Amino acid sequence: MNKYYESVADIFCQHGIDRCFALLGDANMHWAGAMHERGVTFVYTRHEHAAVAGAAAYARALGKIGCASVTCGPGLTQIMTILPIAVRAHIPMIIFAGEAPIGKAWYNQMIDQAPFVAACGAEYHALHDLNRLGEQINDAFTKAHHNKMPIVLGMPFDLQKMPHTDTPKLAARKIIAETAKNIDLTADIIETAARQIAEAKRPVILAGLGAVAAQAKPACVALAEQSGAMLATTLPAKGLFHDQPYNLGVAGGYATQKSKAIFAQSDLVIGIGARLASHSFDGGQLTPNAKVMHLDVSPQATVQGRHAADLLIPADAKYGAEALAAAVKKQTGWRTPEMLHTAADALILPDDNDTPDGQLHPMAVIKKLDEIIPKTCHIVNTSGHCAYYSAQMNAHPHDHFTVIREFGAIGNGTSFAIGVATAFPDRKIVLIDGDGSLLMHAQELETIQRHNLNILIIVMNDGAYGSEIHKLRKDNAPLAGSVFGKSDFAAIANGFGIAAKQFTSLDDMQAAFDAFHESSQPALWDVHISDQIASPPIMKTH
Repeated sequence: MNKYYESVADIFCQHGIDRCFALLGDANMHWAGAMHERGVTFVYTRHEHAAVAGAAAYARALGKIGCASVTCGPGLTQIMTILPIAVRAHIPMIIFAGEAPIGKAWYNQMIDQAPFVAACGAEYHALHDLNRLGEQINDAFTKAHHNKMPIVLGMPFDLQKMPHTDTPKLAARKIIAETAKNIDLTADIIETAARQIAEAKRPVILAGLGAVAAQAKPACVALAEQSGAMLATTLPAKGLFHDQPYNLGVAGGYATQKSKAIFAQSDLVIGIGARLASHSFDGGQLTPNAKVMHLDVSPQATVQGRHAADLLIPADAKYGAEALAAAVKKQTGWRTPEMLHTAADALILPDDNDTPDGQLHPMAVIKKLDEIIPKTCHIVNTSGHCAYYSAQMNAHPHDHFTVIREFGAIGNGTSFAIGVATAFPDRKIVLIDGDGSLLMHAQELETIQRHNLNILIIVMNDGAYGSEIHKLRKDNAPLAGSVFGKSDFAAIANGFGIAAKQFTSLDDMQAAFDAFHESSQPALWDVHISDQIASPPIMKTH
């Protein structure tokens, strides 16, 4: 006779879950044990946030449903930062959170869990009806897959431990894959779009994760060649066109200064599978004189309270781009030998070395890293002030560069790196993070060491919360609370059993990287940078 937690584990496994990121408690430990017995590999983190964040990065890396588990009550409330990130990043996940026992009038960890999850934008499914248990779990997997969202399952742990013989009802239901289609793409819309493209002299194609998911890169490139357009991506789709000529890299606030000068001349932006978020247009200042087309399965004229598009083209990214390429007559546009050189030059990192305090310039560090880290390594970019600099690395293809920063939260770097390293155990993972961000979840260094993950953590250590110190300086405000001094990360890493090295110059970085690359163990670099250098986005805003 099976227990319900065993049958729930069976359904998860039947849905293809073979990895789970977890921290155990009363409400999920028996389920986790059953999953383990069924061959599921667990990554046990030291904080609930890290478990769900690791699952999110794992899901993004492999394009599949991620799985995480936390216990009820405080275990669930600890994940209220990563849930909005996963919601806004459209990451499919199932999070088994358990629930306080339904048969008790009072339990110390009892809390109404559904409002917390709903407040984060995710969905909460309470598994209380044992007659519908299999149906509810299957519905959760289907919705997570099709809607690209996290769903939290809460099942009281006294119900989990009840025996049953109703096995036939407790089986996975196959998720029917959606077929990409043209939706409402009509000849009139294509004709209108083709005419506007023909009238444009300086078009730019802006591709997002929708283009990545639809495998629309060849179609986008063909459209660019036909229309004479430059190529660019949103930050989450960074690297999609890394091997293409006339590539401007990332659009928006993280675009290079030279790329921004080119964007400013554009008279048409063709957004393909992109969200057209405010950041991607630098608050509307990136392409001030350009009309915008939005080709997407759900195109929108208004995004984040800003007029975003003038022409809506409802279509899958691949089919829509192919249709436009077929309808547009060949034109030169921006694709001249002169612009080929100009575009390539726009992505060359500047030789910024001088700092007021003589410490390392963050751009000089990134330029050095860009030179020594091969494309076969996987870069993990985070949030915070240092994220601008690491986003300037342009050699890596999209499938070797991870950035998830839809909620503006720091502290996720180690967790995301854990997820990516779990997804790609044969790759070398390089996490570039800030000192304040790393210290938020420094306990996950122990997780990295325990699982012996191939991660090199490069700490851009300015001894402060970078964004805040520069903003406060610009406002002539007190710096208290933003400056803490340079922590000894080498000692911290050594304490967790991770080999570490401190850098106050760029010397020996190549040799140190070679040593990491040849090893099979994690490592950490404590790179001391100046706190006097504000990134271009900070300078512009403040």
